[in-house]
Amino acid sequence: MADLALSPPRAALAATVDDEILVLPVSVTLVEPVDPASSPRIVQVPADNPDLAGRNVVVIVDDGPQWFRLRSLTVRGVAEAVGDCTYRVVPERIMAWDYGSLRETPTSPETSTPRTASFSVAADAGEIQPFHSPNLEAALRSSRVMILASRSRKGTPFAVPLWFVHHHGRIYTTTAASSWTVHNVAASPQVALLFGGEGEDTAGRLLVGGHARAVRGVPPPAVLARITWRYYLHPQFAAVELSHVRQWALRVRYYSQSQPAFVVIVPQTATESRMPSLQR
Repeated sequence: MADLALSPPRAALAATVDDEILVLPVSVTLVEPVDPASSPRIVQVPADNPDLAGRNVVVIVDDGPQWFRLRSLTVRGVAEAVGDCTYRVVPERIMAWDYGSLRETPTSPETSTPRTASFSVAADAGEIQPFHSPNLEAALRSSRVMILASRSRKGTPFAVPLWFVHHHGRIYTTTAASSWTVHNVAASPQVALLFGGEGEDTAGRLLVGGHARAVRGVPPPAVLARITWRYYLHPQFAAVELSHVRQWALRVRYYSQSQPAFVVIVPQTATESRMPSLQR
């Protein structure tokens, strides 16, 4: 994962400001490149954003649209102002995903008890009318992985890259019922999404605010069919799937470790944001 830390194709920052979760495109560089895991991060955010100094933030970098190529590195810490729109984040916790390296590992007797799955009891997201715009429609067509940011009941930010599909004006994504995303959405339905910046895409980003609802089980058949075609059967990804056929059984076991759930997001706002250039 060192290459992802040193030269990330896409980077974002999530923070809670005034009881709302925000996600911003950022530029990231390492203070100590020889130690890409624990090195402090220098993060530059776009101008005209709230002051993040002293706030608990999550910095996330990711790459790869296909399941076995999806990687992500998340650093949690406190933002320390070091310049104009620039912050220093010392890692307090680091999490990494690399699905291509999926393998079986012995179960530790000290494994912590999984979080109890909780689900939204607020008004059904179906009662809220989705926001529509040409920019949003374009982003939903061209993007393959979105950054979904949510917050806990105490305001702790969380961000994760997720697949998604668009159906009848709503955005659907699948996850584990015990995931932090489901846990947070049940506590606070307001979420923030970032689209764009994947792979060779160096254009602007689209920041989307929305209302989310977590649902136990698998998505409706029409949504499940869209996910299957878009990420498993599409010719762009089918060859990669076949090259990892020996890991299919492990993937099924990986998912079976938790009950399935999906999140329905009703877009409410969409704002364009340019990628900041890191000042050295």
